[in-house]
Amino acid sequence: MTAPSTPPPPLRIGPVEARVEAEAVARYRTATAIGGLVSPADEVPATFPAVWLWHPAARSAFDDLSGDDGLIPVLIAQRFCYRRALRVGDEVRFFITRRVDPAAAGDVQIEAHVEDKAGAVIADFSATYRLFGPEAAR
Repeated sequence: MTAPSTPPPPLRIGPVEARVEAEAVARYRTATAIGGLVSPADEVPATFPAVWLWHPAARSAFDDLSGDDGLIPVLIAQRFCYRRALRVGDEVRFFITRRVDPAAAGDVQIEAHVEDKAGAVIADFSATYRLFGPEAAR
């Protein structure tokens, strides 16, 4: 990986509107093997908001970091703090802040804030991604 000599400035994205769709939750549960756990099928997994990072309006959190090397973000840590559980049918707004630490230029910090349409906080989460070249990310 070729780390930039100067990390990019913090990037703020949002508000981005999204809806917790039953089909998206079911696909997420299947893809993450959460579907096999004993829990109601309509329960939204705590880690579900991570899918919104790939929302078309939020993808720019990584777009300018992949560069000519085609770097791929790989999740290495995450933390979720809920005020209340997400429910299928919830309409939310989320805000993302991306930071790159100059001391660890290959690590990308993502912080997200999720609220309902009235502005009440639902959750805050953070994730650390490490950028790898395509051959190393396999």
